[in-house]
Amino acid sequence: MSEKEYHLGELEIALTPNDPRHVMPTLPDQYHSILDVGCGAGQTLIACGLKPGTFICGVDIDEDALALGRQLSQSVLFVSAQGERLPFADHSFDIIISRVALPLMHIPNALCEIARVLRPGGYVWFTLHPLSMVTSRIGAAIKTGNVKSLVYQFYIIANGLFFHATGKQFRYPINRNRCESFQMAGAITRAMRQVGFEQIRTDRGRFFIVTATKES
Repeated sequence: MSEKEYHLGELEIALTPNDPRHVMPTLPDQYHSILDVGCGAGQTLIACGLKPGTFICGVDIDEDALALGRQLSQSVLFVSAQGERLPFADHSFDIIISRVALPLMHIPNALCEIARVLRPGGYVWFTLHPLSMVTSRIGAAIKTGNVKSLVYQFYIIANGLFFHATGKQFRYPINRNRCESFQMAGAITRAMRQVGFEQIRTDRGRFFIVTATKES
């Protein structure tokens, strides 16, 4: 599957509520600006059906995905940026979402940036990686004999446990541009409280969803 096919498939999932892989934010009625951190080609933003006049922005480090997003939607501003270094002024957005992208970042740094650019009283919606996702990858790596993947999955587990125990994370020693982890409800709740979030709710149902508001 090509990258373009992957992103178009993700858009189809986002537009199909009865697809078991479908997960979308439930957004508050009153908002004027929204940011998607790790937006890919903007699938979630496009499928949200945002009201006219909303400032819609997505950031990602994948230039090809952003280029595809610009072809798919003229209403979304696509920006090349890291989640740990958002190129926006303080208090720029009413809502910030991130669908399965935060686990691929240095979470403490990314949360600091998200809190900085979110307005007081603003709302966040994240989907995260539970341990079960990593263990399924370990099973696949063992089945196929993929030693490289197996080593990386054990790094993800170690990084998640370290985050839970200390609130800190470390980058992949073999490639320090990479930082990935699984998350537990207690760890992400503590990390979000430290940067000024309140009313933090975690839902460990079919997907691992976290919502919160920034202190006013």
